Amino acid sequence: MIRFGIHASLRNGFQNAIDQASSLGCESMQIFTKSPRVWNSKKYSENEISDFKRSLKKANLFPLIVHTFYLQNLATSNEILYKKSFDAFQKDLLLANEIGAKYYVVHPGSYSEFSNIADGIKKITNSINKIYSQNKIDTILLLENLAGEGRKIGSNFTELAAIIDDVKDKLKIAICFDTAHAFGAGYDLSDPKKIDLMLKDFDAKIGLNKLKVIHFNDSKMACGSKKDRHEHLGKGLIGAKGLKHFVQAVKNTAEAAIIETPKEPENADRLNLEQLFKWRKQ
Repeated sequence: MIRFGIHASLRNGFQNAIDQASSLGCESMQIFTKSPRVWNSKKYSENEISDFKRSLKKANLFPLIVHTFYLQNLATSNEILYKKSFDAFQKDLLLANEIGAKYYVVHPGSYSEFSNIADGIKKITNSINKIYSQNKIDTILLLENLAGEGRKIGSNFTELAAIIDDVKDKLKIAICFDTAHAFGAGYDLSDPKKIDLMLKDFDAKIGLNKLKVIHFNDSKMACGSKKDRHEHLGKGLIGAKGLKHFVQAVKNTAEAAIIETPKEPENADRLNLEQLFKWRKQ
């Protein structure tokens, strides 16, 4: 049965993030290891990491999911940016592995202006293969689908499948499915029948066994807009009917679902989680 959680902040430390999630009745949790808008990794002591893992287990929060930082781009043909991205990405993934994260969510990247999508995918898969072949990593990499803005890779199942197909260790690669991103990319999650057809397409191209984590978000932007703007569950253009059906459709397939909905008003996370729990029961 799918486990629900929030993206918790590490701004005040590991324990504060755990307390934040636990106070809301979370079953799972997602974090950044650092500010997502900086390159440098944060340093944690062995004691901090061991205490965190112990507290996480005590709080019964699993699986732990780490979301990559925003700056990296493994698909770029700019060699300076690529090297900086590869080094920082590898360091962050290794830290996620060290703190016991089962999953590490990554946006695939954007191919360069004078490049093409096939070259971008090859850069991504070469990077993944290199990192996993040179390091002992238990953490599973999750490709997150995107809304399709600009030259970003991963807005459709064909592109995501192409990356997975070229990753050598198939046990270390799977999918994090974002509902708002999918809606922006043109998958109409407001219609239960279209959701069922979409999941059949996903199964045919990728395999439902690869659907590990869901980012449950409603959308402020229209279907097919190629825009990514999250809204409270049931308050956006996807709506309660579609999201409820999607919860029911994936609750015995995906392992965890994380809300990335707006933080205002003050009790927003609690209300969004309560809605998910209700939909899971129905």
